[in-house]
Amino acid sequence: MSTKGYTVGTYIIKTEKKNSELPMCPICKKCKDRSLCKNRKDKKEMGKCSKCKKCKDAEKCDKFYINEQHKATLTIGKDIETGEAIRKTFTAKTQEEALDKMYKYKLEMKKYGSAIELKRTEKTIAILAQEIEDSKYRMGKTKANAYNTNMSTLARIKKHKFANIPIEKVTRKQIEDFLQEERIKSNSTIKKDYRMLKYVYEYANYKLYLVKNLFEGIDRIEKPKSLKEDKDVVALTITEQNQLEDYLESHSSNYKNIILLCLYTGMRIGEVLALNYNEDIDLDNKIIKVTKTLTKDRNKNTIIGPTKTKSGKRNIEINELTEDIIIDSLNNKIENKNKVLFCQANKKLYVDNTINSAFKRICKNAGITKPVNTHMLRHTFATRCIEAGVDLPVLQKLMGHANIETTINTYGDIYNYYKQKETQKVIDYLKRERA
Repeated sequence: MSTKGYTVGTYIIKTEKKNSELPMCPICKKCKDRSLCKNRKDKKEMGKCSKCKKCKDAEKCDKFYINEQHKATLTIGKDIETGEAIRKTFTAKTQEEALDKMYKYKLEMKKYGSAIELKRTEKTIAILAQEIEDSKYRMGKTKANAYNTNMSTLARIKKHKFANIPIEKVTRKQIEDFLQEERIKSNSTIKKDYRMLKYVYEYANYKLYLVKNLFEGIDRIEKPKSLKEDKDVVALTITEQNQLEDYLESHSSNYKNIILLCLYTGMRIGEVLALNYNEDIDLDNKIIKVTKTLTKDRNKNTIIGPTKTKSGKRNIEINELTEDIIIDSLNNKIENKNKVLFCQANKKLYVDNTINSAFKRICKNAGITKPVNTHMLRHTFATRCIEAGVDLPVLQKLMGHANIETTINTYGDIYNYYKQKETQKVIDYLKRERA
C-alpha cells in the first residue's frame, strides 16, 4: 500500500527457537523437529533438512517462530551523490504502531529542520562543495568540461569569507549579501552560484550535520535577478553572411569547410571538430551523425567527449549546401589517431580558440565590422531558419536543445519579431484591398 511520502506493508519475520524449546527428531536424534516430520523407513525419500542436513522438513520445521510484522517506510530525502531516495523503515506488531513510530520521527525532523541524530562539523562551504563536485565527477554524473566550469564557480565563491568558515557559523545575511553583490553579473553566473550553495546545504542535511537548510521552506533564500540586461542573440545579417561566403569562395583557407558546416547546419564548433570520418559521415543515407564534441578534461586538455546534452545527439541531413563540403573534406582529410574529419597539420585536435581567432580574422577581411565569434555561426543558422518560417519545436530538434524552453529563451524574441512581420503583411494586404 502506498501513501504520499511513505509506504506501509506487512512481512514475515522468522525467529530461530532455542534448542530447549524444540522436541528431539526421532530419526536423526541431533536436530530438533516437530513430530509431524515425515519419518519414513526409507530414508532416501526423506531428503535433507535445510539446517541439520540430515532429516527432511523444510516448511514445517519447528526451528523457527513465524511472526507477522508491519512496517512503514518514510522517504526522508534525496542522495545528492546518486540521486536515489533516502528512506527510513519503522517496524511493529501492528500497522498502527508502525505508523505511530513514523509520525513521531516526522515530528522530530520538523522540530530540528533535519533528521535526528545530527552531527556537528567544522567543514566549510568550500570543502563541502569540493566534496560534491569530486563525487559527481568520480561517479560520472558530471563531465570534465562541466567540472571545470563548477570549479570556476567554486573559486569565485571561495574569495568570500563566509565560504571558508565552518558552515554552522555562516549566517543567512552573509549569503544574501553575497548574492546581492553578484547581481552586477549575468543571470547565468548568479544561477551557478545559487545552485552550488543550494547543493551544499542539501548535502549538509544529507550528511546529518547540524545545519539549517537556508534554501528550503517558506523563508528560503531566493535566487536574485541580475541588474544586467539579457544579451541579445547576435547573428550575421543575410548581407554579412553573403560577404562571408563570397570571401571564403574567393580565398583559400584551412578553416573554410569548418566555418561553412557550422553556418549551414547549426552545429556547435566543438561538434564539427569532433566528427569521425569513419563513423559519423554516412554519404549513402546523406546523414551527419552528431554523437560527440570537443571538450576539456580536468587538466584543461582538449579531448573528445559526449555531446553537451543527451538531446545533442542527433542526425543532420546532408543537403545541397553541405554535400560538396563533406565530400571535399573527406577527400582532403589528414589521417590521424582520433579519426576526426578536421585536425591540425600536426594531426592533433583543434583548439576552439584557434578556430575562433581565425574566424575573427576572416570576418574582418570580408568587411564584417561587428564583434564576432564562432558561436555566432550557430545563431546565424537559427536566425535563417526562423526567417524561412521554421517553427520553434522543429528548430529545437535541429539545434539539439534539451527542451523547448532553451529554444524559446534563446530565439523567442527573434521568432516573435518575424511572426509580427508576417502578420503585418496580412494587415497591409487588407488595407490595400479596402483602398
